[in-house]
Amino acid sequence: MQAILERAAAAQSATGLSGRRLCRRVGLSRATFCRWRWRQCDGHPLLRPPGPAKTGPLPLAQVRAQIAQLHHGAKRTQGTSALYQQYADCLSRRDLADLVAAERCRQRQAQQAQLRQITWLNTQTAWALDSTEWPTTQPGVKLQVLVAADLASQYNLGLAVHVHLSGDLVAAYLAQLIRHHGPPLFLKRDNGAVLHTPAVEQVLAQAAILPLDSPLYYPAYNGALERQIGGFKQGLPYPLPCPAGDLQPARATLAGLRLELNARPRASRDDCSPAEFFHTGPRHRVNRRTRHAIFASLYAQTWLIFPHMKPANPRTFAAAWRYAAEDWLRCQSLITITHPKPNHEPITSTNHNRYPFSPLNGLIISKP
Repeated sequence: MQAILERAAAAQSATGLSGRRLCRRVGLSRATFCRWRWRQCDGHPLLRPPGPAKTGPLPLAQVRAQIAQLHHGAKRTQGTSALYQQYADCLSRRDLADLVAAERCRQRQAQQAQLRQITWLNTQTAWALDSTEWPTTQPGVKLQVLVAADLASQYNLGLAVHVHLSGDLVAAYLAQLIRHHGPPLFLKRDNGAVLHTPAVEQVLAQAAILPLDSPLYYPAYNGALERQIGGFKQGLPYPLPCPAGDLQPARATLAGLRLELNARPRASRDDCSPAEFFHTGPRHRVNRRTRHAIFASLYAQTWLIFPHMKPANPRTFAAAWRYAAEDWLRCQSLITITHPKPNHEPITSTNHNRYPFSPLNGLIISKP
């Protein structure tokens, strides 16, 4: 800015042009040019934050303490308007918004640091199943996409594209995956209605697959698949092709994207791709008799945990089932659980088991 004013003064002295004509020649607002000149003559900074100047000292520590006590959501914070009215004479809305955004980010990072991380060690131990909507090139038309993945390898097992989802379609999709890859021991799924129909339950019962249902309003329980779906949508951010209701172009597009992501090396697996890990990594093999024994033991342990959970209702029974399954998986060295330390440094838990499963310790057949 200082250089512009110096050049303008030199041009005026050399050409004799007025400030108005000079600003018109260079395409600069005359009001802005005059304001810079006045500030230069008064010795003030040429650029200032927009809005009226704030007066009075800012108690920054007090403001930050009050911001930390507000209710922070994922993208919004409640109570900022009332807080601005309290400090309107010394704090602009923009500065307050920056402070609130920084505090919201800090609290989100602190919450994520306190979350446990579960690592699945063997393929075919657990699959994850979910569905998502995808926009199409047809205005107002969205396709329903079924997604399933192996949790240990992060290998996407297949994508099914439909205009409308039903329980029969989900059951047929799951049965096809089981025929092609074999049944896993557990299936993680959310509480979508189409994932809990009698047809789906019948497929799980016939294959002796144990369900692990997400808690209500907690999609992070199936977070690995949620992140994979997010990766699909980042890799294909535009609508799916759907000319005249034909689903084949959309299916071909998603199939190509699936192959690409399955072949991409992952740093979490020592640069091994999901496809390589799924087909050559350690695989968990359990026969049908062992599956029934595991279910009976987990069911018994669930009833031991359930009386200690309040209140006693179907939601707490499902939570007791998840606790029993997690302890059994940890006891069998099929998963590792990373807990955060108070200073947010992760530590890996040992296989100490709160509920003994010693009768089943020799029933698992794992092939490295």
